[in-house]
Amino acid sequence: MWLSFLFILILSGILTYIILRQTVSKLTAVPLWILWAILMLPPLLTGATVTWSRQIPPLPVAIVVCSICWVLYWRLLDWGRPNPRTLAKPPDPQIMSEAAVNEHSATTRTTEPELTALPEEPEPIEENRPLRPIEAEEEATLRTCFAWNIFFLEKIEYRPQAVLCRGKLRTDADSAYATIVRNITDLFGDRFFILFQYSLSTGKPFFALVPRPEHTQITRSRRYVDYTIAVLLLLLTLVPTTYFGAALAGLPKGDFGQIVSAGWPYAASIIFMLGIRDVGRYLVAKFYKIDSTLPYFIPLPFLPGTYGCLVQMRSPIPDRKAVFDLGFVASMLGLVTSIPILLWGLSQSQTVPLDLKSTLFNFHSFNPRFSLLMTLLSKLALGSQFVAERAIDLNSVAIAAYISLLIITINLMPLRRLDGGYIVHAMFGQKPSAIVSQLSKIILVILGIIRLRASEAGNTDLLFLAIVISLIPAIDEPALNDVSDLNNWRDGLGVFILGILVLTLIPVPAVLMQWLDI
Repeated sequence: MWLSFLFILILSGILTYIILRQTVSKLTAVPLWILWAILMLPPLLTGATVTWSRQIPPLPVAIVVCSICWVLYWRLLDWGRPNPRTLAKPPDPQIMSEAAVNEHSATTRTTEPELTALPEEPEPIEENRPLRPIEAEEEATLRTCFAWNIFFLEKIEYRPQAVLCRGKLRTDADSAYATIVRNITDLFGDRFFILFQYSLSTGKPFFALVPRPEHTQITRSRRYVDYTIAVLLLLLTLVPTTYFGAALAGLPKGDFGQIVSAGWPYAASIIFMLGIRDVGRYLVAKFYKIDSTLPYFIPLPFLPGTYGCLVQMRSPIPDRKAVFDLGFVASMLGLVTSIPILLWGLSQSQTVPLDLKSTLFNFHSFNPRFSLLMTLLSKLALGSQFVAERAIDLNSVAIAAYISLLIITINLMPLRRLDGGYIVHAMFGQKPSAIVSQLSKIILVILGIIRLRASEAGNTDLLFLAIVISLIPAIDEPALNDVSDLNNWRDGLGVFILGILVLTLIPVPAVLMQWLDI
């Protein structure tokens, strides 16, 4: 077994390094080997545990380790992003916000340029020398782009690699952004990314012009490499998911044919349910003409065998409608596929006596009462079999659907880079969504403490999960047009899917348990 694991580990390490080299090597100053080591730490720890104790680590421990490494990876990636003061290359507009821009001292706007002779050799740039994305002559041209009845321009401020245009919005945000973008594009071409967002300090909308980085044309060979990596990662993910599916079906050892026959229902179910989410996200990105990677599956050498796919956005998100759709479509596709499969899997499962070992991660004595939604689905599928003092022995398909629903629930948390973070940001804006994120962290920790105190066995699974999730940053990256609000039907869909999150997190009320006899 350990030889197979070593082969998978080496292949995963090579593919992980290739993906990092292709996607993030130019986005951060952090050495690539450090990011690679952090991502490879969970499988290395799993391999060491399996080698020494001959046991696979428990699922809660695996989730905690993976989450910590994932959070640390994103923190280092953000920390190492280029500084506009030291790099001539324009910053990534996805992380451009007024708070980041205002870290640099404002430079005084000049009306007359200083004409100096061009030196034969370039002089070194002084640290305090102002960097202007536009020349002084171009400022007058820029002012003509702002009509007084659309956006009354009051002042222009310069930052290293950014121009801030402050004023008063005189019309609706959608038409104002479209008109001003068209005016600037007509005069300056595609020289700038044009951001429209609220000031975090004053709450007033402003425009920011950020120079575009040099665009690298995606060649046919690059597309071939992307597709090759995606297919290899999918095939690699089939190995651990099939093996763990066979183990969950009660066949930990056997020949190749027996393992495949017993493990394919779990493998096919979890790959389909988790893969459909990010395929939907990828299609939404293409619809809004956002440059993104293909969905890359993430194989894991421990249960559940994969955490789903990774789709990285390579270009800015245009507006809050696109932000909402990226989060909503992915989560909704996951829910509409996971819930029917979960109901079928539960109907094929058996009930067992409830004891102190019945927890949300004990698949052979599963207690769904920690979640109102899981309890209702269990009662709907099992009927009179699921009563008081009974737990559920989940079959492999039910386990796959439950893990998929658990991952969807985590992703629906209103935190940065998660589906829920996208949805809340699109509904409320950048600053209010950060407040909602902080409140959600506090509520989740409180729920974990309540579960710990209410559990006779002292279950800390939800509390550990809450602590790890609380490490994720709250504030999200702004869209290019971060001022325009959503329409009413998108707001309604957002409330609906966040309501599903609430139903999943809250425990079953005692009154409902008595009424359902559970």
